[in-house]
Amino acid sequence: MSVKAALTFLGTADSKGVPRFWCNCPVCREARGTGVNRRTRTALLLQQGKETVLLDAGGDLHVQLAWLNTAIVPDTVVLSHAHNDHILGLADLLDYVHSARGTVQIYAPAVVVPDLAARFPYAFKTHSPVTPMPFEGVEAAGFNVQLFRVPHGANGFSHAFLLARPDFRAVIMTDSLDVPADLAAEWLRDLDLLVLGTAFVDESGFGPQWGRSVYDIREARALPWAQAARRVVLTHLSHDVDVRNVELPGGWMFARDGLTITL
Repeated sequence: MSVKAALTFLGTADSKGVPRFWCNCPVCREARGTGVNRRTRTALLLQQGKETVLLDAGGDLHVQLAWLNTAIVPDTVVLSHAHNDHILGLADLLDYVHSARGTVQIYAPAVVVPDLAARFPYAFKTHSPVTPMPFEGVEAAGFNVQLFRVPHGANGFSHAFLLARPDFRAVIMTDSLDVPADLAAEWLRDLDLLVLGTAFVDESGFGPQWGRSVYDIREARALPWAQAARRVVLTHLSHDVDVRNVELPGGWMFARDGLTITL
């Protein structure tokens, strides 16, 4: 019997986490109490058998990995872009490589590698510990893992993850806005799973869109390619989103820290 792959959401918050340490709004108060809305910064773990792939490494990575029920060191790490909430956990991985003499294969888009070198110069003194991600992707944990560039609104651009095998196709796109139709037709077709970042419920009343960088839930529900996906999980959630009070279409759900789904 083949071993099934699993995707675990280590962190499901936007860049500031929930609760925000300075905020006393109802969602942040709830997150400090019962914790339904408590969320750490973005990271996902793809596992099949003994092989593990870390997708992004936010600043809460140490706690996310240390609190798992067993010690895990990712075999492969793939980073989407160089924003702090997706890469600060790289420091823990680099320390593991340099101090514990461990081995981790780290990939990032070629355009992102110089940003990582500037952020962690001590780790790049003799050689680059980060390999530019090949366009055709890499084989890991039973999938071909590929990156493709997506618009990130006011924040420029990011990259999304495509996880593909003959019988399954998933896209993880936490940071995007205004994905053009031609890109969607190429990459966001025939999806068994779409993991999509939606920071707010409805930002239409917050002024011009040029200041925004991630879809809201209202927009996500109207996207044809999201509607066509067989399963949708919303992540990258800010303190605007109270998961107890927002209704979603059938086949859609909110991610939460520690959620594991079978692929």
